[in-house]
Amino acid sequence: MNIKDVIHHRNKYGTQEFVVIDRTPDFLYEKEGDYLIGEDSGLFNFYKHIPPSNGFEAFAGRKFDINLKNGDVVKASGQWWDARPDSYDDLVYKMGVSSLCELDECHVFFSRYIDKKMVDDWIEDNEPSNNYHKYDKRHSDYGKNQIVSKWES
Repeated sequence: MNIKDVIHHRNKYGTQEFVVIDRTPDFLYEKEGDYLIGEDSGLFNFYKHIPPSNGFEAFAGRKFDINLKNGDVVKASGQWWDARPDSYDDLVYKMGVSSLCELDECHVFFSRYIDKKMVDDWIEDNEPSNNYHKYDKRHSDYGKNQIVSKWES
């Protein structure tokens, strides 16, 4: 997995950071205590087991499968919450991250965890874009690396 672009998008409230990657991650998880930890080439996803209560379920009780590295499948139905273990505090950023393919289908950045060193190394060698719509084929700023923002100070 490679970073294709980093976007520092300035809006009225501050600067948001987004990362564009070359492929969609495929997470396989390992159980560590109450957590399921998925990793794919520097991208991470985490779930924490917390029993649901009446009317208070993770992901609104949506049912989905979580594939484990050992081949087992965890059937989620309200008990697996999006939560990062404290041991990852200094290792990952939570950012908007999407692959080129995902952005082509729908221009949305997903909230994902990404290795800090991977992002910092890319920024050290490259200039981030400031154009949130750089990969949105329907937008007039499509393909432009830098744009004039009305929010720049």
